[in-house]
Order: sequence, then structure tokens, then C-alpha cells
Amino acid sequence: MRKLFGYFFGLFILIIYILLIVRLSDAIFPMHAAVEMLFYAVTGLIWIFPAMWFIRWWYKPKQPNNQ
Repeated sequence: MRKLFGYFFGLFILIIYILLIVRLSDAIFPMHAAVEMLFYAVTGLIWIFPAMWFIRWWYKPKQPNNQ
């Protein structure tokens, strides 16, 4: 059940993150293509850290029920 939840939750969060970054970049850098490319590169790397935490949680082994 955790993996099914992880698929949909991860996809949902990734889509929301992408939409927020695109809207933010349009608001901040309307005419500076070089700065906007740098912004996309940095924000493209920043999402890796929360994704690592999420993937570790996602693949964590189940706890035995008899403890």
C-alpha cells in the first residue's frame, strides 16, 4: 500500500513543484533568459533533497507485526 501511495503522492508533489517553479520564474525573470536558465538549473537540483527523503521512506522495509 505504501508504494501505491508513494507513486501517486510523488507524482502529485512533483507536478505541483514544477508548476510553482514555472510560475515563480515567470514572475521574477520575465525577460532575462540566461538568469532564468540558471534559476531552472538550481531549482532542478534543489528538489533532489526532499525526493531523497521521500524515496527512503517509500522503500523502508515493513516492521514485523509480532514485536
